[in-house]
Amino acid sequence: MAGGSLGLGPRVIVVGDPCSEFVRTMVRLAREHEVEAVPCDDAYSAVAEIGGLADRRALIVGTMRELTRENGRFFELAATDAIRCCCFLDTRTAAGRDGVLSASRAGAAVISDPREAEDVLTEWLADDGRRPGRLAPQDLLDNDLRATEAELSALLGHKTNA
Repeated sequence: MAGGSLGLGPRVIVVGDPCSEFVRTMVRLAREHEVEAVPCDDAYSAVAEIGGLADRRALIVGTMRELTRENGRFFELAATDAIRCCCFLDTRTAAGRDGVLSASRAGAAVISDPREAEDVLTEWLADDGRRPGRLAPQDLLDNDLRATEAELSALLGHKTNA
């Protein structure tokens, strides 16, 4: 089982019209990968889901229109909890240049076909839940947190005789 037991494993939060092809595809894909899928009608209900995650890994997938509401504030909330996002850019609806830019700046995957979502989901499940370049506390050793005398002197602007 990819995600562990329901209630404890990773969760895919799917944001958008529950009758849309995109939402139905994402829920199906999540279930095929044995990951709990939580459909949310809009970004506001997705924010409530984020609040209840309690250290669970999550991937948020949604329509560009929903996730970029209020100038992309949603991405800021997701980033606070190190949650990855994936935006579906439906070419039949206007997403706006600003929406695409805010999604890109937030590091969200942007897809234009619901079938591309499987690659995003598979990649997310394969990694360890951290964004590239981020260290988890368990990755740090005591020695990593200690500076040498020369390093401390350099940081404090003291000249050394070496």
